[in-house]
Amino acid sequence: MSIDPIFWLIAAVGFLVLEGMTFSMVSVWFAAGSAAALLSCLFHPPFKVQAVVFIVVSVLCLAAFKPLTQRLRQKPTPTNGDRSLGREAKVLTPVSAEETGRVRLDGVDWNARCATPGDTLAPGQSCRVTEIHSTLLIVEPVLTESSTH
Repeated sequence: MSIDPIFWLIAAVGFLVLEGMTFSMVSVWFAAGSAAALLSCLFHPPFKVQAVVFIVVSVLCLAAFKPLTQRLRQKPTPTNGDRSLGREAKVLTPVSAEETGRVRLDGVDWNARCATPGDTLAPGQSCRVTEIHSTLLIVEPVLTESSTH
């Protein structure tokens, strides 16, 4: 028995495993090409012919199905939270990186923590939203310029 069928079988399984790990529709085309090359082994062509079958089928699958997968791939839906990034909130209870406090943004109270260890925000201060983790805002102090006369 020739090593060619084993090579193409291992390649097909390897590409399918890789695709299963990434879900990015990158290696599935090569898995199809490997399967076609494996089937070509039934006719006993030289390895160079099998390699050409692999390349041609992989490229054809990529050209035929990649546009379809891009159309089917859903765009991320922006959430209301995305609009809060970069906005200013008012501190209601003390907030630090170690201790969760409360802030008010657009009339809604949120749990908040400081982005930088060592920062502490007191009630009444303004802060800026840098990240959102579920119902927790990650904030930083709003630095105000002070003028000296």
